[in-house]
Amino acid sequence: MSKKLLFKVLVALCFVAVAVIWLLSAAGVITVNLSWVIAIFAFVLAFLFIVYGFAAKTVGVAKKLYILFGGVLVVAGVLALVGAFVIEAKLVLPIIAIVITAVVLLCILAVGGKKWDQADNENVGYKDYRTRKREEEERRKREEEENNK
Repeated sequence: MSKKLLFKVLVALCFVAVAVIWLLSAAGVITVNLSWVIAIFAFVLAFLFIVYGFAAKTVGVAKKLYILFGGVLVVAGVLALVGAFVIEAKLVLPIIAIVITAVVLLCILAVGGKKWDQADNENVGYKDYRTRKREEEERRKREEEENNK
């Protein structure tokens, strides 16, 4: 099974699991705190998106977007936990700041710090058009001199 298909199936299964829990809760079969369900759902999706961001063989921007979306889901999970526990408000912002910092570091690690649209002239050993033509003409002159001898 390909990574893309596995990722899509796991995301769909997360949605199905939440829908089933919601249905059972609405029918009165079970009693759950929806803040917990939302938090768990957000954390599982965040984990899937971050892992897929590292595993995908795509350009750096797509990898960063998957990881950033995973980070947004972690923040949503933290906010859902805040609603479930009613944690003091002064702890929420530092937790979110730590999550955002970790997500940015994961983005840098995922792409190795490289820009996906790096121009050729930024590569080591790059020679512009005039330099290449001048070297080609010098090479031709040497070859002609060697052939005339």
